[in-house]
Amino acid sequence: MLPTLGIDKIMKVPSSDESFKIMHHAPINMPLITEAHKHDFFMLLIVQHGSGIHSIDFENYAVTDYSVFFLAPGQAHQWDLSPDTSGYQLLYAPEFLVSGNPDTPFFKPKSLPLLKISRSEFQELENELTRIEKEIKQNLPYSKSIVQNRLLIVLSLLKRFYEASYQNSAIEKNSRLIQSFLTMLEKHYRQHSDVAFYAKNLHVTASYLNAVCKKQSGQTAGEQIRDRILLEAKRMLTLTQADIKEIAYELGFNDTSYFSRFFRKYTHQTPLAFRKRI
Repeated sequence: MLPTLGIDKIMKVPSSDESFKIMHHAPINMPLITEAHKHDFFMLLIVQHGSGIHSIDFENYAVTDYSVFFLAPGQAHQWDLSPDTSGYQLLYAPEFLVSGNPDTPFFKPKSLPLLKISRSEFQELENELTRIEKEIKQNLPYSKSIVQNRLLIVLSLLKRFYEASYQNSAIEKNSRLIQSFLTMLEKHYRQHSDVAFYAKNLHVTASYLNAVCKKQSGQTAGEQIRDRILLEAKRMLTLTQADIKEIAYELGFNDTSYFSRFFRKYTHQTPLAFRKRI
């Protein structure tokens, strides 16, 4: 399994609750883990000013003024930011929100992890973020409850901005059947690589699931299963020292040579060549 970092390993800042932390970078003035890693919490990186590259699950995204990055638990990422980068980093564990993580389009599987916002939209977010910082510093009765509710406001504002920015493209990709399939895929991709397993549990036929996925996302269900396995293989090759046999076994391959052929077919590199490239 991949090494996973908790909030306490990422941000060495005082907090009465290790399941939630917020840091205002103006500019970044604390050591950051630049090497690729993943965490067990949700993260928002809200950039006011700055530049650089943020790599999320091996896709590079440009860091620019007024941009927001979303990371769900388990995603691999690393960044290279300019020294003058300023903004907010907000981290919270899945259990921090008592009612569970709200239905947001940006933390779902396959969702785009980057949002460009306007200066006025940033100011709306900053108003809430400064209130959160103030509440944490005061540490009065019911402070945690107030912070939880202000976090919900931040997430709701981001949901509004996100849906307005991506309009029908983002909403269409998040159809109920596809999201149910992708949520199930996250739990079972190591054990089940056949479309029939997911179709049966979703009470549809395999051909129907493939057709809906293809229409909505441009990929069949089988292709999405394949890509999820490849993504985890890339994560393990990059973030662990596990040998190829261990990785193959972890991903449900009984034969190492078959795993190597599978990986090379879709990436045009052997697993060892991919590991050395990073």
